[in-house]
Amino acid sequence: MEEGNSIIYGLEHQTRALSPQYGESDAIRFLIGTQSLKPETNQIHVVELEEDTGALHTKVFKHDIGEIWHLRCSPHDAAILMTTHNAYDPDTCQCTMGVSIFKLPTTEVIPKDLDDLNAIQGRNAEDMEILKTITPEKPEEEIRCAEWHPSDLNRVGIVLENYVSIRDVDTGAQVTSVAPEGRARLKFTGGKWSPQGHCQFTVLQDTHIKCFDTRTDCIKSSWNIDNAHRQLARDIDFNPNRQFHLASAGDDAALNIWDYRNGKEPIFSRTDHSHWVWTVRYNTYHEQLLLTGSSDARALLTAAASICDMDDEGKRLSQVLEDGVLQSYEQHEDSVYCAEWSAAEPWTFASLSYDARLVLSRVPRHFKYKILL
Repeated sequence: MEEGNSIIYGLEHQTRALSPQYGESDAIRFLIGTQSLKPETNQIHVVELEEDTGALHTKVFKHDIGEIWHLRCSPHDAAILMTTHNAYDPDTCQCTMGVSIFKLPTTEVIPKDLDDLNAIQGRNAEDMEILKTITPEKPEEEIRCAEWHPSDLNRVGIVLENYVSIRDVDTGAQVTSVAPEGRARLKFTGGKWSPQGHCQFTVLQDTHIKCFDTRTDCIKSSWNIDNAHRQLARDIDFNPNRQFHLASAGDDAALNIWDYRNGKEPIFSRTDHSHWVWTVRYNTYHEQLLLTGSSDARALLTAAASICDMDDEGKRLSQVLEDGVLQSYEQHEDSVYCAEWSAAEPWTFASLSYDARLVLSRVPRHFKYKILL
């Protein structure tokens, strides 16, 4: 794929779930989950970008259990993934949400020879092995997302409307829970494990961000950022290089970066989108690069260099990028619900919109060279 150009991959059904294949360090792969209302039509698409040629290779797997609202690949095993899904039961005329863990039969995508290519092109969606399905205690409860523990392969955090359930992967049993006191009417919109404090789980509660210690059942937060956004907070991501920094996105069209030791004001803020911002992601290696996706049908590559040019002693280093939008990606025609960096290559990323369109892009060469040289 040439620098500055994007590759578009279209799917048959609407989509809002995307994950890089975290356990894969060599191949550029992303997994997409579809959101079709028709029974037994949903799928997982594994998309691999061949870096030298720019060719896309795909494999498709069945996800008959229901429409996919959230998808996360395991950081511990490239063949394992977890979906948050919603299924309609015709017997009860109700929709029930759940979390399922699957194993792919193979992680290979690119055909090795012509026979393999012909076999792939003539094959229907394959089956995945289902390892565990976890359902909420009350069938009517809504699940927002499910996140793998960053170091404990037997723990997942499941965010529901009013609490977080920490589950054992093998048994599905609840190990502990997070149910904050007060503000019971304020529902959770999402959450994520802290990569530094592996016992800490951070949740989005209405306009607020709160972090809880999961070693015991807890009702009080370890730290919090009240009114992080003027409207609903939609997503957070932790800076992989700076322990106390995190980015947040919300319905006020803002991208904010915080030092949660003093969360009264953001240390960086941009409102370059014109509608709700659904997702924000730090680049794994270059913390000044962030991705956002919005209901304005755009994905933005933004630089936050001014807060990343300090050394460990607080001395200012040479700032190589100017703060602000580096490039806008406008190949989408509907809300961009997800934007993710490749787990294998620091300059490649993908954005996914509800119109079943995946756009694979690279950081423009001149920005890349400014950072590296």
